[in-house]
Amino acid sequence: MTRESFSSKLRKLEIIIDRSPSIDRYYSIPADEFIERRRKTWNELISIADIDVAFAFSDEHYSGDVPYLGGNINYSIEQVAFGLGPDPLSSGIIAGFEGVYIAGQLASRAAIRVYPTESLQLADEKYPVEGFSLKDILETIAGHKIRRIGLLSPRQVIPAGIIANLEEIAGKDNVIDTQGPFQKVKNLKSDNEMKLIEDAGYITSLALRAMLAVTEPGMDETEVAAFGDMLAKWMGCERQGFQTMVGSDTACATMIGPALNRPIAEGEFMHLGTSYKRDGLTACCRRSIFSGKSGSTSYREYFRKLVEEGFVTGIKAYADIAENDKPAKIQEKALIDFFNSRTDEMLGVVQEKYGKTIASSLRDYLYSDIPGITKGLARMKPYTGTHNSGYTECQEFYGAITLDSEEPLEKQVVTMLDVALRGRGSKWLGVEFEKIIPDFDYWVVEDTLGKYGNTVKNLTGELQPGGRIVKGFGKIPVNVQSMVGNINEYTA
Repeated sequence: MTRESFSSKLRKLEIIIDRSPSIDRYYSIPADEFIERRRKTWNELISIADIDVAFAFSDEHYSGDVPYLGGNINYSIEQVAFGLGPDPLSSGIIAGFEGVYIAGQLASRAAIRVYPTESLQLADEKYPVEGFSLKDILETIAGHKIRRIGLLSPRQVIPAGIIANLEEIAGKDNVIDTQGPFQKVKNLKSDNEMKLIEDAGYITSLALRAMLAVTEPGMDETEVAAFGDMLAKWMGCERQGFQTMVGSDTACATMIGPALNRPIAEGEFMHLGTSYKRDGLTACCRRSIFSGKSGSTSYREYFRKLVEEGFVTGIKAYADIAENDKPAKIQEKALIDFFNSRTDEMLGVVQEKYGKTIASSLRDYLYSDIPGITKGLARMKPYTGTHNSGYTECQEFYGAITLDSEEPLEKQVVTMLDVALRGRGSKWLGVEFEKIIPDFDYWVVEDTLGKYGNTVKNLTGELQPGGRIVKGFGKIPVNVQSMVGNINEYTA
């Protein structure tokens, strides 16, 4: 089979970019909003904790906390920290001897100070740069000697050496966890944040559309990802929420694995995912397809339709809790109940294809006693179906909807609705993970949802609450198989 030429694929990308409306790529969070974030966070902190200064940490992987306070969406290579005190104008970014110059590039847009320190420099390099001790910096920010320090970032992401340094300054018992108030402040989104997330969602979905247009068996995963990444940069997204995902055959089972130099196999399950940022704010769009022309069978189509129906259930339940201020856990329960209601039907499909013995073994697995894990088909739901987002795609450490989510959602938030089913378990067999559901790896539909008061909008997909379909550039359908290899809506 002859592969489509590179120039032909580039022409598709060019058409998508040329015919899709552009965004305001220079729109950004203003300085007064950063100042208000710091003021609000500090006031929330001191209402529940007796602290002198608060400390946040970020690096290229855990990238949300410091940019939220300091606007440094250009973080690179070196880790950075933020010291927050009673004065939002003397609060600032704390960085090593290279990172400090990067932080300084955008410091004025957030009205912050920048403090160089050896404590956050690269591990073994030497710099002829004058810096300050972390103790002196934190005392400057606090305005006096430090008695107690509040941690804004989870201890799981702050290096042990930095925690030890903070404990030397204030004493081990005086470095306390104060993430809760900060996470609540970050969770509630401003109008500016929602605007940027909408723009990120638009480009994120266009990038996925470009990848679908060029995907074909024989291409490397990285080659497909390159088209999405080029579109996103060209149209104004500076960074990614996660590395662009493309995975076929065994790589599909990774669920969130990035594109690698692996040829896409013919006739396999395949997942694609994009996540890009505008001024630090993140969106996400993911879909599954069958690669090539031989991947779709009636058996496999059953699982595709099952997940897609689950997504419809998820968005309907999300709209219900948003519109009626219901406890958020109702949405996750709706997803669990949906998949469990289809357990017997799914077992019948497996039995028809693979026989009674395999179906019986699958039933035994789904209904076996595993502490803390639900029974039924919902056991194969790989994760919570809905999570919070913002300056990270999924590392907010707050706001995921679980069965423990008793409170309604906040007034204005962004949520990733991530409905999926997996066919493999967690037991490693030396070459691959155990197969639980035969001839099924993973299928996903994920979109970015915006909650505006009691109104919900799907920012990346065409399916809206109430079953409405809103078509247009930057709106991806639930089922994207017909989009593979073409740009029909751009050339009609």
